[in-house]
Amino acid sequence: MSLERIEAENITVKYGKRTVLDSFTHTFEPHKIHCVLGPNGCGKTTLVKALVSKYASGKDISYVPQNVYGNVALSVYDTVALGRYDKSRFFTGLTSEDKELVDKAVKDMELEALSDRIFDTLSGGEKQRCMTARALAQNTSWTILDEPSSSLDIRHNQLTMKKLESLRDNEGKSFIIVLHDVNTAVRFADSFILMKEGKLIAVREALDEKILSEVFDSPFEQISPRDGTSYFCPL
Repeated sequence: MSLERIEAENITVKYGKRTVLDSFTHTFEPHKIHCVLGPNGCGKTTLVKALVSKYASGKDISYVPQNVYGNVALSVYDTVALGRYDKSRFFTGLTSEDKELVDKAVKDMELEALSDRIFDTLSGGEKQRCMTARALAQNTSWTILDEPSSSLDIRHNQLTMKKLESLRDNEGKSFIIVLHDVNTAVRFADSFILMKEGKLIAVREALDEKILSEVFDSPFEQISPRDGTSYFCPL
């Protein structure tokens, strides 16, 4: 049975005497893109790590961390294929279904030309795309991504977000994404989780200048072009 909701129930995380996450409670509903927004150090990464840890025993959640480190002496294709391995597959190898999902993930993240490259030789953005492909190859109901576009150029940022959007619309997938770009979140998110100083400040289906100014301690101006899409510029 697939995982429906992801529940965060009064999550508190402390590092020494410092409270990094303070009594965070929220239910993440399925079949949506939830974007977590807030200033640096507000607890976004701590939140998603806590959620991953809570649901780690299940098989219906995949995770793309913020920091993608080296020391992986595997090809891009084999790194993506790791998303299909469980204990049994280490003895039997990948099935035809596994290979189909890996091939699809490699294609979706435009990694075909890099398939034979060693992971450690990739740029930061290429590594992010590879790790996103690995998570997508797992074919889970939920994927949690921590700033998956921080090292990507504009085109690959759009590629990644549009792919997640397509998986939500066509396959009913669900996502929790930490983003630092407010306008990327506005373009793709169904729900905005706004954090500040370790606390949940608000949950919104739409953003406005007032809540963004409150969360980021900076004034914002809302700009609405002719197509009706709103964008926010810090002042």
